[in-house]
Amino acid sequence: MSAPQYFPIPSELLALACETVNRRVRPLPFMQDGCSVTQVLIGVTMECLNAEFSKTLAITLKQTPENGVPEGLGRCLEQRLNLTGSDPCAAVITGVLCSAGIAEKTEVLDSASHARSRGVRLLPPWTWHSASDPASSLPPAGAGTGSNTPPSPWMSLCPVCRTGILNRIVGKQLYGIPHTDYYVECTHCGAKFIPEKDLFCLVSIATIRDPIWKHNLNKAFSPESWMEIARASGTGPARRASTPSSHRTSPASLFSAPRCPPSRIPSVAVVLKTGTLLPMKDSSLGVPVLDKILYFKPVRLIFSGGLKENVFEKEQKCLKDIISTPAYSHLKAKTEEKYANYLPLRLGLFLWERKEKHDPFYREFLNPWGDEKYGTFMVEDSVLSGRKGVYLVVIEGKASHAGYSHESFKKTLTQEFSRITAGDCYLDRDGTRSRINALLCSQKKTASVYLHAVDNEEERVRIVDALMNSPPAQLHKTEP
Repeated sequence: MSAPQYFPIPSELLALACETVNRRVRPLPFMQDGCSVTQVLIGVTMECLNAEFSKTLAITLKQTPENGVPEGLGRCLEQRLNLTGSDPCAAVITGVLCSAGIAEKTEVLDSASHARSRGVRLLPPWTWHSASDPASSLPPAGAGTGSNTPPSPWMSLCPVCRTGILNRIVGKQLYGIPHTDYYVECTHCGAKFIPEKDLFCLVSIATIRDPIWKHNLNKAFSPESWMEIARASGTGPARRASTPSSHRTSPASLFSAPRCPPSRIPSVAVVLKTGTLLPMKDSSLGVPVLDKILYFKPVRLIFSGGLKENVFEKEQKCLKDIISTPAYSHLKAKTEEKYANYLPLRLGLFLWERKEKHDPFYREFLNPWGDEKYGTFMVEDSVLSGRKGVYLVVIEGKASHAGYSHESFKKTLTQEFSRITAGDCYLDRDGTRSRINALLCSQKKTASVYLHAVDNEEERVRIVDALMNSPPAQLHKTEP
């Protein structure tokens, strides 16, 4: 086996990678878990991955074979940078590059032992060869918001994939597109936007058949609207319909459209509609409802463990049985035509494999929140947690869900939202449980649950109904 050939990373590509890490992770250099993350470490790691035919290496340190060829990223870094004990550093830089959208985690199969181990793969937009064109440079952070430069808040997160950042490309033209001074391209998925006065039009997506983004193709919105699509309530990739910026609608309307047909639209309240939320000095929240102000008190959530993804993969039912049920009948013909060989497989395994192969068809079986990362939590014991009443979920200052409890708050919240099963991810569920769990567990610093004790059941129903059907709620910036 020949030794890998390391092509030096182009300076423009290294600068782009470092700027991506600066924006998506933390400003360089920084310390993380005892490892110093620097421009040099990023460049050498990318060179090690790029030198492999598959652009993939095992993360952990492997035993060196007799011919001395490094088998893992840890060994590569050890040899290239004269590091000792490089396995922790390999794990750290892997996490940094994956968080920045430069690489992705995968599995590596050892050809000798046939054992699987954790690996990391350099994503195609970040690979290069000896004849590669120079990479375009990013605009400086904090660039102005004039008509010729998109605002940096929008460019820091691609609204299509929610992984890459947007790069301003100058000096190139897109085929079939009228001349523009520049266009905007995602560093991760390659989505392209062209400027149209004060708007930006999405003219290209990675997979044109993607059912989520097909309806947004060739539509132009303001940078603020694209930013809302990318970041509204921390949702998953583009699980919402677009609305022209001239309508100036709230972020809630930007992700209300599901992937399923209109007759199967899940009934999920995204942002509640009530008056201005009023934070009080005692940490309670005043909520205008039914021509009066109700005061909700915060409850502490105790989170345990990390976030879990691909929960849908645990579904045990067979694909052929699922597509015969009414909820999935609209997918039967396409599944039998294109995926006939997969019909005997477990549905969860089939969808996981489709996702790994970047086939967007897997999303058709899931509700709009079925491919999020979920966690577990408990409600802290208190006098109020043992009462019945109305609870309010507030995410980033916006009321995102309201409900009432037939039993104690603690029991209701724990049963409803603290643990997500594979079945909660699928199309025949409305997605409320998976949505609230994902929001609470992924945004622990900005998510809160507030409680208002109400013993009368009819009153509880009236309050929740009013919260779900009155003008959009958000926190007031000044306290009364």
